[in-house]
Amino acid sequence: MINYFKINIFNFLIIFFLGIQVFIYFFNQRPLTKDFSKMAMSVENFSSIVLSKSGITKIGSEKLKKIDDKNIYLEGKSYLENKEYKIYGEDISIKLEEEISNSNKPVKVLNSMGILNAQGFQNFDNEGIMTFKGKVEFFIDD
Repeated sequence: MINYFKINIFNFLIIFFLGIQVFIYFFNQRPLTKDFSKMAMSVENFSSIVLSKSGITKIGSEKLKKIDDKNIYLEGKSYLENKEYKIYGEDISIKLEEEISNSNKPVKVLNSMGILNAQGFQNFDNEGIMTFKGKVEFFIDD
């Protein structure tokens, strides 16, 4: 009878500890269905060339943040350059599909006619339209 209880207690302990390990295994797992495309991504001291419908644009920034697949944010001192203009400013957001870039911080725009300073801008690159916000100063090159 004592051997019978020893074997039953031993079997019970083995099953109990295996049950605890299975419990720990299932509740300690990280979710495998995590969507990595929604994770924040950033790159410091970024510079690249982007090919768009309107041509080649060089972009750069102290820090680039990917908001999602359609939007990026150039944080800190940033620039956009192409054959038509050069925009130097801060905190520029870019909508990639619509090719719209904008900033509410002071910008400096250089083109073949001169230098323009403004309090912000919005650039519709597909349409070739650029609007400026706040006080705007334009200095003509001689």
